[in-house]
Amino acid sequence: MAFNNIKKSKILVEIKIIKTERLLNIFWVKNIKVYKIKKSDVATLVLEIDYLDYYKAKEVVEELGGRINIIQSKGFIFFLGGIKKRISLAIGAILFLAIIGYLSTYIWSIEVEVQKNIPPFEIRKELNQIGIKPGIAKKNIDVKEIEKKLENINDEILWLRVRIEGSTLKVVIQEKINPPQTKSYEYGNLVASKDGEVKRVYTFAGRSVVKTGELVKKGDVVIEGIDGSEGNEYILPPRGIVIANTFYEKSMNVKIAGTYLERSGRKDSDIYVEIFGKKIYLKKATKDFESYDKIEMSGKLFNKVLYYERVENEIVVTKEEAIEDSVSKLENSLLNDLNRDAKIIDKLLEEKIIDEENLLVNVVFVVEENIVSEETVDY
Repeated sequence: MAFNNIKKSKILVEIKIIKTERLLNIFWVKNIKVYKIKKSDVATLVLEIDYLDYYKAKEVVEELGGRINIIQSKGFIFFLGGIKKRISLAIGAILFLAIIGYLSTYIWSIEVEVQKNIPPFEIRKELNQIGIKPGIAKKNIDVKEIEKKLENINDEILWLRVRIEGSTLKVVIQEKINPPQTKSYEYGNLVASKDGEVKRVYTFAGRSVVKTGELVKKGDVVIEGIDGSEGNEYILPPRGIVIANTFYEKSMNVKIAGTYLERSGRKDSDIYVEIFGKKIYLKKATKDFESYDKIEMSGKLFNKVLYYERVENEIVVTKEEAIEDSVSKLENSLLNDLNRDAKIIDKLLEEKIIDEENLLVNVVFVVEENIVSEETVDY
């Protein structure tokens, strides 16, 4: 019965081939039954074919240099296939909703909103101490109890509010406001925080002991906490600025030939949920990358791992361009470490060839900055 139903299944196809009459003759010789033959144009046939003969017909068409496309399929076997596909989709959807429903009964992330004095990691640590961490069931959470315990643990909290939003536990904290601290100046001497060549001295309180053009070492006294004329001297908290030229040396290995790895633009990803330390994948990457960058992203419920393909490319820059780029990178790196008032006034460049592909770039930066240490030393 089932086999008869399969035999009755038909496929409507479109065949593009130059030798249409020869094709039909071969079908007749090979006992491939066709029905409702229509000729759309000189090289196109539209016809019905038995499901069991489709692959034999496709082989004949391709041997004659033609192309066959399925327009429509009908019959019991296709009906069963459609039902099977719908059932699989329905089961998948039900399982997905069941997993989401189950996961929604747990807390998977904790958000901490503070102002500026209390670090968020400190609150997370305190929550962990009282047993509140990602993966805890919502039914085991008493927000009022959490608020009370956090207030007892941390004296800097003025008030706080804990609430559950979806699968996230949100903690909002208002901190106690301490009165602003005024800067106090201490008695003693001010010293150089680093080596340098003195360019300018501004003394606001005390007595300068260095002059323009003088070389100083780290730890040398530059402003004394003493003032007044000889015989009438008195001590006071020293204040002042000493602008000096300081020197910083940085180096970088630069490739001037060969190849380098660069992202191609292709990417893939894993998507999963983590339940009690076990990963359940909703999507698994099918990457075929030889080399890639891997970035892990944690969400409130779903976690993601991104894979970015890296491909090998030829280096196409000149030696001069490579050196200029490396000097710029070294300069930006230094500026990140300097105070805002410091400025680079000169650069001394030295280059050394390591091999055919690599070059060592060494730069001495001359920086103009205040070298006075913020802390005084004893007289």
